[in-house]
Amino acid sequence: MNSIKRNWIVFGIIFVFIFSGCSIPTDFYIQNLTGTQKVLKINYKKGSSKRFSEDSYGVFSFNYENDIVNPKFFKKNRKNLKSLEKKTDSTSATIIIEAHSTVRIEKTHNFYWSWNIENIEIDGEKYNSKDLEEKSERIKDDYIFKIE
Repeated sequence: MNSIKRNWIVFGIIFVFIFSGCSIPTDFYIQNLTGTQKVLKINYKKGSSKRFSEDSYGVFSFNYENDIVNPKFFKKNRKNLKSLEKKTDSTSATIIIEAHSTVRIEKTHNFYWSWNIENIEIDGEKYNSKDLEEKSERIKDDYIFKIE
């Protein structure tokens, strides 16, 4: 009985070490399906000004494509992605999304985008992170919110 307990403890420790470093890429996209530009203001729960300047991972790059594309496009074309200009302050970023385009709002792991975003204002209408998650289409582990 002692050796069985010891084996389970060793197995449990190995299991924890193997899976503690795993993370799932879960990006958040917005597609503008309308024929007009949309102004987006992304309000963050934590101050973002320092994080904007230290953005080595590209979380706040706001990559876009002037077409309606799926998340696979962004993953396949990582080196050729365009970035939108953004206006930032201590807690938010404002961008303009062109008509019929797709923008990656957050490049995150383990659904961190929903913890990071307080709300998004689209032409003055606010959507909190729970609304965004519920109204978004989920493709594998990525979310796409569609402006229609």
